[in-house]
Amino acid sequence: MNTVSGIVVLAQETRFRLVDDEGRDRLFLLSHSAGIEPEDLPRLQREKTRVLVEYSHGPGLVAQVADAIYAKD
Repeated sequence: MNTVSGIVVLAQETRFRLVDDEGRDRLFLLSHSAGIEPEDLPRLQREKTRVLVEYSHGPGLVAQVADAIYAKD
């Protein structure tokens, strides 16, 4: 499983954009099994919470699939 950490800068429904620690912009789709609800994404964005995202590559998708999201201390 791949991981990346950063800050959620845009959240819309099950999609979110993350700026990683190296300043790269990444687009994700939230998996149904991610352990977080789509309604939680705007709060992460608003509070600029640093998160760790475990993700997989979605075949035929431009975005990665976020399989889990954890707030970082």
